[in-house]
Amino acid sequence: MFEQVEDYPVDPIMIGADYFAADPRKDKLDLTVGIYQDEHGQTPVLKAVKLAEQRLVDTQLSKSYLALTGDAEYCRVLGHEILGDAYDDGWVSAQTSGGAVALRVMADLLAQIPKSPTVWLQTPTYGNYVPILTAAHAGFAQVPYYDPIKREITFDQMLDGLSAAKPGDVFLMQGVCHNPTGADMNSEQFDTLLDLLEARGIIPWIDLAYLGFAQGWAADCAMARKIAARFPECIVCITLSKSFGIYRDRAGALFVKTRASDRQRVHRAVSAIVRSGASHAPDHGPSVVRTILQDDVLKALWLDELDQMRGRVAQVRQQIAETERAEFGTDQLAYFARQSGMFSLLPLNEAQETALTRDHGIHVVKGGRVNVARLRADDITKLIGAISEVAPAP
Repeated sequence: MFEQVEDYPVDPIMIGADYFAADPRKDKLDLTVGIYQDEHGQTPVLKAVKLAEQRLVDTQLSKSYLALTGDAEYCRVLGHEILGDAYDDGWVSAQTSGGAVALRVMADLLAQIPKSPTVWLQTPTYGNYVPILTAAHAGFAQVPYYDPIKREITFDQMLDGLSAAKPGDVFLMQGVCHNPTGADMNSEQFDTLLDLLEARGIIPWIDLAYLGFAQGWAADCAMARKIAARFPECIVCITLSKSFGIYRDRAGALFVKTRASDRQRVHRAVSAIVRSGASHAPDHGPSVVRTILQDDVLKALWLDELDQMRGRVAQVRQQIAETERAEFGTDQLAYFARQSGMFSLLPLNEAQETALTRDHGIHVVKGGRVNVARLRADDITKLIGAISEVAPAP
């Protein structure tokens, strides 16, 4: 029987991690998987998280099942925290196992709608969108978002591409710290995009994975709040892996804003899809998040730790640009300092990317994505020197 199983496409992030593990060199450098690391190369457990976990150990009375859509209090607290005054009891919400499950639940729901809407994607964008939509049998199309040669957003081309979208279609966009490019729309561009979506009757679907890593937690929630306040129907998916440093504990959420007449049916649909898939979401990570957000002292401590992580990533980006200019006399990577979040795309073609790994032991995700949060001070010079060899500046 199993000889009939066809080959599945390989996740470029996971295969990159596998190649790194198989590389015997001691001076190899892993810039693949998207996790935050401090200046010592560690992914620390935040102090606020530790304190919240201890409180749960001391006070939690049961580990019985929750509703299929999770802890209503967690969803309420998180909804108000991220969406502000635009969030109320009118939203359909679900606690999910990270952001990927929230995305999949929504993809399944869209695929089940008669005359299913097309989901429009930015290109390049997060590498798991296409596998998730494909697995759900949801239709999708793509519009250009970023030019890796010019190292800038192709904003007008993106808007032109959306001219083919029909009313009722969905535009899946990322919030801050765009993955894999690191290039975010500015406020004016974002408002122009929302004008177009509203005028054409396109439903906005925003995916938030790096809140707090661009300009700070409150500022990074602004995009979602604008959407939530403006549109009668919209979708918000959230993962808190990076923001709270709880990657393996899988804390996420799905929020769907609907018209009142549709709300109960959408809630039943979300519950049924959750039941047929992940069933009940894990609760440890979300309980940690809820505990922190409901305690002023823990929240202040967490926000301070989040700001430290954001500051380190921004400092690494600045150091890349300054080191290249000072030590190599070039500016090939100057754009790193203008971008935000963990990821950027290197200005390499496929052959140069291969040479970077083969000759220098620097492992990146296929397509040239690097996680700058994994760079320590000594790594920066190594990376720039390797790039200058495989792709000399003109």
